Amino acid sequence: MIYIPNMITIGNFICGILAVHSLLFHHVHSAIMLIFTGMFFDLFDGLAARKLNVVSEIGKELDSLADLVTFSVAPSMLAYSVSLYELPLIGLLCALAFSVCGMLRLARFNAEQSKLSTFIGMPAPFAAICLVVLSFVHNPVILAIGTCVLAYLMVSRAKFPHFKSQAPENVETQGWN
Repeated sequence: MIYIPNMITIGNFICGILAVHSLLFHHVHSAIMLIFTGMFFDLFDGLAARKLNVVSEIGKELDSLADLVTFSVAPSMLAYSVSLYELPLIGLLCALAFSVCGMLRLARFNAEQSKLSTFIGMPAPFAAICLVVLSFVHNPVILAIGTCVLAYLMVSRAKFPHFKSQAPENVETQGWN
């Protein structure tokens, strides 16, 4: 029972890796479905950890690593594959900016914000949803601007509501320590 939340997190990670793999073979729809399936896993890993009373630091770190792939790297590669490639250097820089800002946002969350009642900066999963939807515009200039705006919002100090219930103050270190 103590490994269930981490296995769910690994499901999120696998979805992100498979989304990237799908994009290498130009299977855009599969990549989109895998990103959203990863979101489903991400929604339930923390919930499972809290319900089973096995919240751990390792689980928090695993979650961020999985989120980096599924909600930063895969969506930026999707945006590049769909339309940003038409702006060779600018498109690549925008995709890289989104991934790097996602990485910074996730690191800042773990270091400073995991116990706060609001998010500071746009959460990576929400930014990923926005970028996936924005990718349907098929206009490279609009997508480039939108990608940069979303990247900025992830590292900004803007407050976003926190819908997950908070982890207990006393974090247990059960499971994969």
